[in-house]
Amino acid sequence: MYFTGYRDPEVWADLGLIGESLSFTTDDTVTKLGIGYIRDCDVECAMDTAVRFTLLNAGENGEINAKQMLNQHTRLAALIERGLAADGWYLDDEEKKQRGWVFHENGIRLHWNRISSYYSHDDAHFSAGHLGATELWQYDRGWSGRSWMLTSHGEESRRDYKKLWESEDGFYPIPLRGNERMAMNMLEDKEVLKCINQSLNRMVKSGKAIQVTAGRGRTFRWNKWGWLDEYRQKHLVTMAKQRKLGDVVNGWEFTKGHVTNKYGVEICDHEWHPVSPVKYFSVIQKVPTIEQDRYGWYNHDKNRWEQSTELRWHRTQLPYFFMDETEAQAVVDELNSHSYPRKGIGIRRNGELLAPLHELTENEVKMRVRGEVMIEDYMHPDEMFKRIQLSAPDIAKELNALLKYEIDKEYGNITQKEE
Repeated sequence: MYFTGYRDPEVWADLGLIGESLSFTTDDTVTKLGIGYIRDCDVECAMDTAVRFTLLNAGENGEINAKQMLNQHTRLAALIERGLAADGWYLDDEEKKQRGWVFHENGIRLHWNRISSYYSHDDAHFSAGHLGATELWQYDRGWSGRSWMLTSHGEESRRDYKKLWESEDGFYPIPLRGNERMAMNMLEDKEVLKCINQSLNRMVKSGKAIQVTAGRGRTFRWNKWGWLDEYRQKHLVTMAKQRKLGDVVNGWEFTKGHVTNKYGVEICDHEWHPVSPVKYFSVIQKVPTIEQDRYGWYNHDKNRWEQSTELRWHRTQLPYFFMDETEAQAVVDELNSHSYPRKGIGIRRNGELLAPLHELTENEVKMRVRGEVMIEDYMHPDEMFKRIQLSAPDIAKELNALLKYEIDKEYGNITQKEE
């Protein structure tokens, strides 16, 4: 479900509802993970984001109550929760209309949170056409008491209209950015506390926050310290590797391997990769065949169905492999130079007898070794691949066990060794 007061946390961060650093730590990893997590959450109301950050900023062992959450972040969020600050329009220094978060110096309510949709929840809260209006009304477009919106006209006699404000000076809201202190003075702390407590009730119910103690002065803590600590420990393990990226041993290079990146903090799987890709070459035989279409095609000139034929080349890989491209190409050239028997009836195309063709194909093998092994005990990647292919199946299985991903054995001895 979406509401008109929901926004992406990045929007709230831009307004100052999320700090850029944490007061309890100088650990850059904790800061990146904690703030990054909050900024990456789904759309939500302003106060939920401000409370999330405040709980995070209390520290891993921090358990705080609502009064301890009074700060510039929650005070700004309360303005939005109470509708005193809204996503609307204002006139810039050049008298041009600009969209942004605004408030009015008289503390006029500009927005009422209501159910919306994914597509329209982040629309402006009021029309640019209201700028300069001499009176403002709140209008219940649903006649339910839950769908109020701002309008510049109304009727005293109708219960779905309520006059909010009037002035001959016209309605010209002020941008919130740069005027935060002025705006925050419009709301007393007791109203901010009400918004904080309402947010905490929602967040505990939905699992976004953990309530530690109950009753008067109940305390709360952030709900993602377990995840943050686990990820941080994995990152520390990654950074503590004895090897250096780029180290080369026996034709293997030490790499990051699979990388998981959360908010600029990396966890690396670390793998040894072949310095040069392991490649082998195989020979493909292409044999020509004539295939007839089962249905054919209708010849309108002759008023009958005609049989159609098509030349196809069937491909077969010969049971040989080569590590040297020059050697493999020599074999292909030799096979293509052979003459085929002239006896029997062959396939001719444009008067030319078609014979089997041979071509060279290059294959790359994915070889990976776990980063924690003693790579000095490993043979060169090319030699290891050859051994897997040419050794008995039980030896090939032992060699495959040294790799992160098993390599199919397609050549050499495929008979199981007798016990």
